[in-house]
Amino acid sequence: MTDGTGRREPRNVPSLLNALRQDGFTGAVEVTGGAGGTLFLRDGLVGAVETPAAPSARSLLLKSGRIGEPDWEAALAALAETGDLARSLTGRGLVSAAELHLVCTAALYDGAFAMALQPVTGWRTDSGRVPELAAWPGQEPARLAEETALRQRTLREHLPSVAEFARRPVPPVSAADRAGLDRLSARTRTVLLRADGRRTPRDLAFALGRGVYPVLLDLARAAPGGAGRAAEQPVPAPLLTARAAEPYAPAGAPSGDRPLPRRVPGGSGGRPRGRTQIPNAGPPAPVSGTGTGLPEESAP
Repeated sequence: MTDGTGRREPRNVPSLLNALRQDGFTGAVEVTGGAGGTLFLRDGLVGAVETPAAPSARSLLLKSGRIGEPDWEAALAALAETGDLARSLTGRGLVSAAELHLVCTAALYDGAFAMALQPVTGWRTDSGRVPELAAWPGQEPARLAEETALRQRTLREHLPSVAEFARRPVPPVSAADRAGLDRLSARTRTVLLRADGRRTPRDLAFALGRGVYPVLLDLARAAPGGAGRAAEQPVPAPLLTARAAEPYAPAGAPSGDRPLPRRVPGGSGGRPRGRTQIPNAGPPAPVSGTGTGLPEESAP
């Protein structure tokens, strides 16, 4: 089936975003089904994702303690003068522009990931809506889809069903497991100790001012063998780094800071032997899902 331009109609949100990127669309995409949510675009690049399924940039700033409630309210009151919340926050020295951009980018990726955990039934575009906070100039839809798929794949290394695990209340730490908490990072201990048998990973993320994905990852790594098993595993490197907040560069584009090849030693003495590995080489991860949602969880 095609639209009025002769192109095939999008079958899911990633393909819709790719089409909007080609059109240079500016506005909002309201997604229905599951928790729902809204993606905000400028010239086809995604600058913000707002959804009840994950903390917004506002929630991350306030719940984490980066900005206090009185200061936030003062920044909102100054909107009549600045006309822009980001400018109001940075102008008052509450947060640097770089940190605000990174927080907004983290909320963007986390919101897309959280929305992808539930089926999507449809969408509609609205050219008149703008986000409260955004990470402009925005991210390429392809990068957003690839990162979402990568996060799902990472969690599936520890969980049989990411979506089901995300829906379950997290049981409190038993008395027997408390002895092993000292071997965990402070970050993981905080998540486990806030679990009360009623809060889901999403609830814990909102309470702690953290993303849903990092909370899920901490819980997933601790779940199979309890606190002791989690302590034996290294803490994963963040998938979203400061570089990920930069404008997207298409594959094959020249890059002055591309990682150099690294060698895997294969012998002893003299010059190391082994195959050369190129970081991030190979085809991109599959991102197409079923139905009409963002890349959805597939069977292991």
